[in-house]
Amino acid sequence: MKKIKDTNEVYHSSDAISASGLKYIYQNSVQKFLQRQAFSSKAMNLGSAVHAAMLEPAEYINDFHVMPKIDGRTKAGKEEKAKHEEMSKGKILLTADENEIVSSISGNYNQHELARKYCTGEIEISHYKNHEGVDVRIRPDVINYKEGFISDVKTCQDNSPKAFRRDVYKYGYPIQAVFYSEMLGIDPSEFRFIAVQTKHPFSIEVYAMSEQMIEYGREGWKQAFHDWKFYKETGIALGHQTPEVKDDGTLIL
Repeated sequence: MKKIKDTNEVYHSSDAISASGLKYIYQNSVQKFLQRQAFSSKAMNLGSAVHAAMLEPAEYINDFHVMPKIDGRTKAGKEEKAKHEEMSKGKILLTADENEIVSSISGNYNQHELARKYCTGEIEISHYKNHEGVDVRIRPDVINYKEGFISDVKTCQDNSPKAFRRDVYKYGYPIQAVFYSEMLGIDPSEFRFIAVQTKHPFSIEVYAMSEQMIEYGREGWKQAFHDWKFYKETGIALGHQTPEVKDDGTLIL
């Protein structure tokens, strides 16, 4: 297995299948995975900013630029805005309000002993390996081989147990968690989600997976991996898989 501290751009340019790819395949299909289009959103940018502020604060200033509150109706305001847009080239642009959210979260994180414990280890290290003849890539937020855990920072609107559990299943987080764990030789029961709420009071909770959730994640990544491996071997991209199909080809929910 190859371990390297490469950039996000290099990591995401690899043809090796990732946990994100397996989640997409499991929730959709190989066919749709191959047709997907890259996209970004303000929520994704805020999530990236929270990751950086918590895990690699020294890099935050290098990767993000904050647009101060400017009155764009005036000539001076327009000039000031243009100046900041020029300064932000090559960086992710955040609003002043978004920067305040990140600052509030950072303050809470610094006071959260358990979260800080599970954010200690090797940060954003890319792992490349071959599994059953298929190239895979793994990039956990944090892995601590000495203590035997992996953790992943997840931003959300509500990090209460019921709400976050819904998010976990909605977004296929267990597929990622168990895939990371089993590819890197860590017990999945030692995987931790650091759930960060992006609205007041910007609280942080640390969650582990139940046995039921771990089994769901294991079945999910293995099914998706099987479909991807089939595609790599045959060139056939499977579509939606459902238990039953009517005589006319209609899928039965």
